[in-house]
Amino acid sequence: MARGNQNRMLWWAVYLIVFEMLCLIFYDFKISLLLLPILGLMLYYLIFKKESKPLTPLIKTKTTFRQALWKQIVSDLNLGVALVDGNKKIVWENKTFSALFQTSAHTITHIIDIIPTDILEFLNEEPKAIELKNRRFSIRSVWLSTNGEKSGRMLRAYYIEDITELFDLKLRIKEEEGVVCYFHLDNFDEIMVACSEDNRPELFAKIDKTITQWVHNYNGLIKKYDSDKYLAVLNLRDFRRAEETKFDILDAVREIKVGQVMTPTLSIGASYGEQSLTLTSKIAQNALELCLGRGGDQVVIKTEGKTSFYGGKTKEMEKYSRVRARVISHALRDLIEESDTVMVLGHLFLDMDALGAGVGLVSAVKSLNKQGYIILTPEQSPSVDSLVELLFNDVEMKKHFIGETEALDKITKKTLLVVVDTHRPSLVISQKVLEKSERVVVIDHHRRGEEFIDKALLVYLEPYASSTSEMVTELIQYMGDDIKITSLAATAMLSGIAVDTRNFAFKTGARTFDAASFLRRAGADPIAVYKLFQEDAETVYARANVLKRAQEFMEHVVISYYDAEPKNPTLAAAQAANSLIGLKGVFASFVLVPMGEKISISGRSLGNINVQRILEEFGGGGHMTVAGAQLSGVTMDEALEKVKHAVINYMKEGGTS
Repeated sequence: MARGNQNRMLWWAVYLIVFEMLCLIFYDFKISLLLLPILGLMLYYLIFKKESKPLTPLIKTKTTFRQALWKQIVSDLNLGVALVDGNKKIVWENKTFSALFQTSAHTITHIIDIIPTDILEFLNEEPKAIELKNRRFSIRSVWLSTNGEKSGRMLRAYYIEDITELFDLKLRIKEEEGVVCYFHLDNFDEIMVACSEDNRPELFAKIDKTITQWVHNYNGLIKKYDSDKYLAVLNLRDFRRAEETKFDILDAVREIKVGQVMTPTLSIGASYGEQSLTLTSKIAQNALELCLGRGGDQVVIKTEGKTSFYGGKTKEMEKYSRVRARVISHALRDLIEESDTVMVLGHLFLDMDALGAGVGLVSAVKSLNKQGYIILTPEQSPSVDSLVELLFNDVEMKKHFIGETEALDKITKKTLLVVVDTHRPSLVISQKVLEKSERVVVIDHHRRGEEFIDKALLVYLEPYASSTSEMVTELIQYMGDDIKITSLAATAMLSGIAVDTRNFAFKTGARTFDAASFLRRAGADPIAVYKLFQEDAETVYARANVLKRAQEFMEHVVISYYDAEPKNPTLAAAQAANSLIGLKGVFASFVLVPMGEKISISGRSLGNINVQRILEEFGGGGHMTVAGAQLSGVTMDEALEKVKHAVINYMKEGGTS
């Protein structure tokens, strides 16, 4: 109703009351007097009222029924509620809050007596799970403003729910969650060869019993679905108990002897925490593939986007069967023949192994009448300068080297890109070339890491091999008699094998010598290879100073560093680490070198310490005996301490074989 209409009605009411009083004064004088207060109030409002203010209540009750009802409901809620003023003082609380926190011995007057200040700052309308007094609570808070005459006063309401029982229930349900595990006997074929036919049933029965009994000890279910493969399911609680033992099943299987020298090894891929058992099983299989790609004899666990590694103590075992190499070779030849151009892409800080493998592939591609190119960058690693110079002296060979820009222009839908000596997309020389190429092949001898080139049509990953050059040599042998390589290509490939085996001393198997023999017959020049590794006096003197600074911070483990950046930091660190590992009583060596704004780490071992596992902590990788990594944003002293700490942690976990 409009204010004007309201006033007119009030004036009519005044006239009516005056008329009634005049009429009643002759009938009953007392009744007329009772109407006077009402008449006075109405006249006061009409005469002295202010246009800007509404009609105020004449009678104000202390508490309405609705207020009383809500107060009773909040008080009886099974949810702790407290109102707190700006000084963190509790001005009101309900019964549940009092029951949760108030005691006869101690009265809580301020909210900070219950919830620490640093937690209070992060509380808002979104509930947050917080542990207080060994119990779990869900807490949220909202700001409230008071109404009425005392306007402007702000209070904060805290809603606190005890969720301890719910949290414990979720934890129990989580512990009963299923963990899918795939077991794989790594060297089944080799065991078949090494063990006599009469002893095989007893041997495999012993292996089966060891694996089955271990699973049953953790209340698991296991099924053998192939001669060398098992599927097991455990609940998470028991699986974590197995995890606490660092999966001693690996040691138990390794203790079984086959003949005089061979021992069986086991790989396990496990997963849990996924939306369905189907997805969990698929991820567990991926974990097993990663495990085998790293050389086997270990456990890989994938859960909620995280990957954990256990084991990996033994050296990669050389495979006696060359069936896979022959199959890969035929598949690679088919892909080359279907392509119009073949490009070879190595890794950053290119070394002789990657370059030698690339030269070998380009030479084989030429035999198939296809165009082949090796992609180089202008700022090449000095470690390959001598080999690049040797290759560029050959006019025909020089034509096969191109840069990134030219490679991007030449790529078509039928171009085949062969990535050599790495399987990590972040380490290739040109990520643009990798991204643009639709047909990709990966050939690598490093233990597989989490990062991988997923779009590869063909993957040849063999951590047992000494080098990628050895792998490419084998592939060329099985491609056919019409495949011929030049003596220059053979020399380049031999230099790749020599650098990765340290002149046939490390990671050298029978197949390594077979590959070297094939290359020698193809015209490889050992003298030319020897000359590629010659050094100047300054490099030798700098390495001698590194050896003088070497510190044995743990028994059989030494560490040293370059105090200034040498001409070729990566190669210098590798050579210094090789020199240190040659010292009597040294099982593992680490050399750090400044490299621009980063610090490069080179690790070497004799095989009983897994340097790859140690340097993986810094995002590095490699092999059990040869590995590298880089650190950013640290000083040399800090880097040295980080490496020492990583080695100590590894040894505490029982890192020696």
